[in-house]
Amino acid sequence: MARSRRTKIPVEVKMRVVLAVLSGEMSGAEAARRHGVSDMSVSKWKQQFLDAGRQRLEEQPSGPAGHRGTVEERRLRSENEQLKLALAEATVQLRIWQHGAKLVDEVPSETSNP
Repeated sequence: MARSRRTKIPVEVKMRVVLAVLSGEMSGAEAARRHGVSDMSVSKWKQQFLDAGRQRLEEQPSGPAGHRGTVEERRLRSENEQLKLALAEATVQLRIWQHGAKLVDEVPSETSNP
């Protein structure tokens, strides 16, 4: 079944082809012949499929760590916590400064006479 260069093969078909090759039901060359594409195309689909699966597994590990989200979500949560701590420290410093300013205002100056 020959395909023209402009015919786009649906993703579902590519997935079935890749899964058939990975499971050993057919070789890459046989799959390429059946679907009218080059061996290189089937090889490329297989590599993309495996790379996407690997990336997904790395993003969300199984177990308790996986429930914390993707790598990007965990990075953003960590950054958020750091910013919260920095804000808390700045708030404490501001309150100390304000309290010190009030004490200075309450102390009678040495130049005033009682």
